[in-house]
Amino acid sequence: MKRFLLHIALFIMSCFLLYLPLVTVAGVAGITSGVKFIPANYGLMGMRLEEGAEMALHGGPDVLFLGSSHCYRSFDTRLIDSAGIRSLNLGSSNQTPRQTYALLQRFFERYSISPELVVIEVHPDIMESSGNESAIDILSNTYIDRPMLQMALRQRSLQVFNTMCCSYFNRLIRGDKAVVAQLTADSIVHVTTQSGDTTVNVDFAYCNGGFVEVTPYCYKPIPLEPKTIKVSSKQLEWLEMCLGLLEYHSTPYLLVEVPSTRSRYKSYTNHADFEKQIRSLVDLDSEYLNLNEDRRLMAQLDDTTCFFDDDHLNRKGATILTKYIIQCIL
Repeated sequence: MKRFLLHIALFIMSCFLLYLPLVTVAGVAGITSGVKFIPANYGLMGMRLEEGAEMALHGGPDVLFLGSSHCYRSFDTRLIDSAGIRSLNLGSSNQTPRQTYALLQRFFERYSISPELVVIEVHPDIMESSGNESAIDILSNTYIDRPMLQMALRQRSLQVFNTMCCSYFNRLIRGDKAVVAQLTADSIVHVTTQSGDTTVNVDFAYCNGGFVEVTPYCYKPIPLEPKTIKVSSKQLEWLEMCLGLLEYHSTPYLLVEVPSTRSRYKSYTNHADFEKQIRSLVDLDSEYLNLNEDRRLMAQLDDTTCFFDDDHLNRKGATILTKYIIQCIL
């Protein structure tokens, strides 16, 4: 019996030791959908995380931005810096509050610094997302510490877990510089994407501070079907945990819903309910800004000339929004 148990133990140990290298090979080579490893992805999250680590060594940012692609493509850190506010944009594609929490944890625990203000971008579509895409993006582009491990396990996704294992073993064998080299070799990524019903070839250019500037393109509006917002109760809980973490560290925060095109905003059948759910998490009305309802700002934003697609600003729109948000945070 002891011999049998020993063989079982050796088998389990062998499987575990083989698992990491096999997952890493599968992820790096892209030979299975069960492992998705995407360093130097179009969102350029790796560069953003590296710059954040470097900035933390020199006092950190005055203002930290977190959120989805609506964050890193909307808040132009160059303009904010020129206003005398040191900023860092840690947005990532489809980032949900679950990933935001992990990034905040790292910021407070590893760097032991607190920004003067944290701006969290909230978007109706993101609040109903699982967060797997963002988790994979972040895990592919950073080292695995306690916040990242906890985030990966809480996703309860085999693909996310495999990505974490692949990223860990890849850095263990090749070191951080191997990944960073891929990221810094070219700060412009060529992307084929959709804008409405049009396929568009664009460049995503990384800018100091984490903003991503997209090739100028103007959205051609198309009819949109009515959409009911279905907020995930889990994501709402994680957003509340983010705010709790900020309050624990006595860090002021601002929740911001960046503008969508008017047609997209009007397509939501229950946005008032969404807004009520978000407002229930904050103590003051000034801690949540739904910029779609800001007449002064929206008067400057045209659906065709200021948007890349129905819910992302283009370069012109990002400039207008950033100048406006500077006035809000000064």
